[in-house]
Amino acid sequence: MRQIISTLFLVLIVTGLNAQMAVYRDTLPVYESGVKLLSPWAGGLNYSSFSPIDLNFDGKNDIVAFDKVCNSGGKLRAFLNIGSPGVAKYKHSPEYQDKLPSLIEWALFFDYDADGKSDIFTYTTGGIKVFKNTSTASTVSFSLTSSLLVSDYNPTGTPNVSNIPCNPVGLPGIGDIDGDGDLDILTFSVGSGLKIEYHKNMSMELYGNASSLVFKMIDDCWGDMQENSCVVYLSTCPYPKLYNTLVNGNASKIAHSGSCIMCIDNDGDGDKDLVLGDVSCTTVEYVDNVGASSNAHIGDTTKLYPNYPSKGNTTVIKMNSFPCTYHLDVDNDGKKDLLASPNIVAGAENYQSVWYYKNTSSTPAVNFIIQKKNFLQEDMIEVGEGAYPVLFDADADGKKDLIVGNLGYYSVNTNISRLAYYRNIGTNTAPSFSLITKDYQGLSSYNLYSMAPTFGDLDNDGDLDLIIGSTNGRVHYFQNLAGVGNPAVFGNYQSNYQNILGSNFVYPQLFDVDKNGTLDLLLGSQNGRISYWKNTGNVAFPSFTSQSTFLGGVDVRPYGYSSGYSMSYMYRDAGVTKLIVGSESGNLYLYDNIDGNVLGTYNRVDTTLFKLNEGARSAPCFEDITNDGKRDLVLGNQAGGLAFFNSTNIYGVGINEILTNSNVSVYPNPCNEKLTVSINDNTYKEHTLKLIDVLGKEVYSVNTYNKAIEINCSNFSKGIYVMILSSKNDNYHDIITKKIIIN
Repeated sequence: MRQIISTLFLVLIVTGLNAQMAVYRDTLPVYESGVKLLSPWAGGLNYSSFSPIDLNFDGKNDIVAFDKVCNSGGKLRAFLNIGSPGVAKYKHSPEYQDKLPSLIEWALFFDYDADGKSDIFTYTTGGIKVFKNTSTASTVSFSLTSSLLVSDYNPTGTPNVSNIPCNPVGLPGIGDIDGDGDLDILTFSVGSGLKIEYHKNMSMELYGNASSLVFKMIDDCWGDMQENSCVVYLSTCPYPKLYNTLVNGNASKIAHSGSCIMCIDNDGDGDKDLVLGDVSCTTVEYVDNVGASSNAHIGDTTKLYPNYPSKGNTTVIKMNSFPCTYHLDVDNDGKKDLLASPNIVAGAENYQSVWYYKNTSSTPAVNFIIQKKNFLQEDMIEVGEGAYPVLFDADADGKKDLIVGNLGYYSVNTNISRLAYYRNIGTNTAPSFSLITKDYQGLSSYNLYSMAPTFGDLDNDGDLDLIIGSTNGRVHYFQNLAGVGNPAVFGNYQSNYQNILGSNFVYPQLFDVDKNGTLDLLLGSQNGRISYWKNTGNVAFPSFTSQSTFLGGVDVRPYGYSSGYSMSYMYRDAGVTKLIVGSESGNLYLYDNIDGNVLGTYNRVDTTLFKLNEGARSAPCFEDITNDGKRDLVLGNQAGGLAFFNSTNIYGVGINEILTNSNVSVYPNPCNEKLTVSINDNTYKEHTLKLIDVLGKEVYSVNTYNKAIEINCSNFSKGIYVMILSSKNDNYHDIITKKIIIN
């Protein structure tokens, strides 16, 4: 067998098989304040809801966050629970999130059928749809079980069935309101939009189990309260209850303008109290149920939550806009804790927008105490709102550092834009990054809003100068005064450089578009197009002249959208010019047919390049980070985080990766501790995995039926290895090779 593998190794070296351009999800070590980040490339979080789900069937609930970023519908991110009892510790797990269904606007996970697996309640036109969790221990899967939840609005007479209203802005209250074992729904009513409707699930009454979603609206003014403009009005409905008997069924009816409802038994008395958030409010509103589970009556309310009934034992939930809360056991102690985050798409806390309150109570009543305001965010690259990555050797040590621009870090009703500087403290082939500052060279003092950087030698002195694009369509110039071989020092600031003007929110790139030896300027923008400014000067004295405001016919606006947020990365592959464009939707677009046709129409090769979508307003940097001769991808997004994807083309030792099976994940790579090979395909029954060093020597081999294979990287010398995975089913073998870096 060793002879066969060695022969395969040599054949691959000689033949250099031509694989299609591809990248795979990977990770590189990142440090902040000397601490290694657990999930550096998780992609950031801004305005998120949080739900528990056991993704890997280990008996511990993991967390799925639905980040409500921009207008592209939102983004799911999964975090595996790796904490011990009493310890809140989670690691980003993209191999699970990529298996979740595509959702829009909002998502909450609840186990409606009591099978021990969390199902998904999410938005659809007119209200709520539900996906049933059909996962097994070897694969994550969901199936649509209800395309629109409906309720009988005349429970005591002739059925009058209509949709349960919920709009894309708010979140319904989902919980066992009456204590009978199935999940009921609370949602703000149509019409006045001030009262809460109670939709009782009749599954237990009809079938004796919780397997169904059959609702009757038995109370159109739950709790005898109304909420309007951040004020709760008590005893505003008839008491005892009067039931509504007639509504007009209409799947497009409009509900409350935007509120979130969280059901919680705050005082441990067996009935549900509520925590309410509203789109126009800066605090949440707690309402205390002094009635019963079958007959709610709100007797008290406060904006000081979670300080209730005491008034000052912890930090009050107060955010710039629309805070919402989520009730789940975060630290594995068997008691549900509290998370709070804004539920809006802009203009609120962003890099510290996940507030974690631990439940310290020893009784059924809760006692939430603030722990941190950046839960999960502390473990990842998080630069607030928007992330625009570029690679630049800031310290002149010959290694590429990471500079990340942004729309801003939230601070007192506004965003402050900055450049973050992560220094490469690794090697040229195995980079790792350490945060030096989140305000590189104090450039925030220039008060540029939305700082998108690009570097290039504009004065022909051998070092790279800096151009920053901003929200008003202008670009700004900073000359590098350091000289060749010295760490960069930027000065001689020129605002509104050469009166260059693009559309709003410009994202610049310096690149020799026409191959004449001088750097030209490309400007992506909010309008989804790219403008081209040709350098009509020379290498030492550039002069930029507008050539096109619609370069190549590129337009990345999603269908029906007025904005596209194009972010360009032009590059050359074997002498051929290509263009990758990030977009509002999060998809990456690829164009070619540029050479000899600069001002013509480009060929759109792909609208979903690499099949990746890491969230809205994708910002690509497609450059060789590991110095293996192939480009890697750093991808920013509006949530203020980054994802990293390594190349899958020819190895530095002359071997191609063969990636015929997208159901195989290998992470982290490079590896210095534990390498995991995850096989998400039930058709394969037996696997053989081998590691081969650069001399063709087999250093590791295992045969297994397991779907997850773990390798201790510390057992091997640092360097480059080839992983060969042979998987077989009843019909054929599949051979997959990957380059593995051990550092």
